[in-house]
Amino acid sequence: MKFAKCDPKTKKPSTGKKIAIIGAGPGGLTVAGELICKGHDVDVYEALPEPGGLLVFGIPDFRMPKDEIMRGIEELKNLGVRFFCNTKVSKDIDLGELLEKYDAVIIATGAWREREIDIPGRELKGVYTVLELLSKLALSNRGFIDKKDVPEIGKRVVIIGGGNSALDAARTIKRMGANVTIIYRRTKEYMPAFKSEVNAAEKEGINFIFLASPIRFISDEEGRVKAVECIKMKLGPPDSSGRPRPEPIPGSEFQVPCDTVILAIGELPTPPFHDGEKYGIKTDQKGRIITDEKGRTTRRGVFAVGDVVTGPKDIASAIKMGKIVAEAVDEYLRTGEWPKTTEKSS
Repeated sequence: MKFAKCDPKTKKPSTGKKIAIIGAGPGGLTVAGELICKGHDVDVYEALPEPGGLLVFGIPDFRMPKDEIMRGIEELKNLGVRFFCNTKVSKDIDLGELLEKYDAVIIATGAWREREIDIPGRELKGVYTVLELLSKLALSNRGFIDKKDVPEIGKRVVIIGGGNSALDAARTIKRMGANVTIIYRRTKEYMPAFKSEVNAAEKEGINFIFLASPIRFISDEEGRVKAVECIKMKLGPPDSSGRPRPEPIPGSEFQVPCDTVILAIGELPTPPFHDGEKYGIKTDQKGRIITDEKGRTTRRGVFAVGDVVTGPKDIASAIKMGKIVAEAVDEYLRTGEWPKTTEKSS
């Protein structure tokens, strides 16, 4: 996967401008490739031990081979992009320090906080979140953590959710030899996952239970999950997503035996701060950084790209947005102009 369109010979002369990119996922890497080719100095800060973000630590190898991604990252390094891994902004380094040090800062931290489910039994052994599973599997496969630190997967696995991450987990676990069942509260046609992924999962022997929602996790004598109790659903009027609202059918409870549960009910944006107002950067009620159409935030010189702006979307959307944001950053560094409607005094 190429992130840069130039090579060391065609790269433009140095502008002397310094840029910090927070997050080395698809959006951040795209911005890095575009801006290094334009002659700007680019430093990328990444919380994980290796660049790639979701491309490397969230999407399984069978769906996205890592060799091509790592080649693209090596090309960026050869062009002069500097990566500071194992460096979490807000913990290992303060955002304010970057704002003072760099001419522009691009926030590309994605959506790594998972939606939780508030039902009895959530604390049981064997109940995990999907990013916890996929990221730790990837970290283990790439030699960054021991296999004993990866969630223990049993032989009968239930996955709650209908998005791409649910399908990624299901297909990964199926390859580990487990029997896998996906429980989704609407019908197949309303699953947010790519249709090709759903079809592939069906062909691989993954089971689906539609129009059902979990209401509690049932424990065995040792405190490990042994079943998911669900209630059947029916589709009602459209909700805010435009899809029919799932409504429970009283008295329709049933149980699905299992020894492992994976929660894949959505991710939330993870900006590199607890209080954006401290830095003059506004977020909305869902925690998404507010930007204009070119990724400019409410603070002069600060841009944002990808899932931290839009909420969880596909890789192609982050890459497309990255190219738009890179153009806006370059324009700002060349002209110093910033729209007054965007800027907030800080």
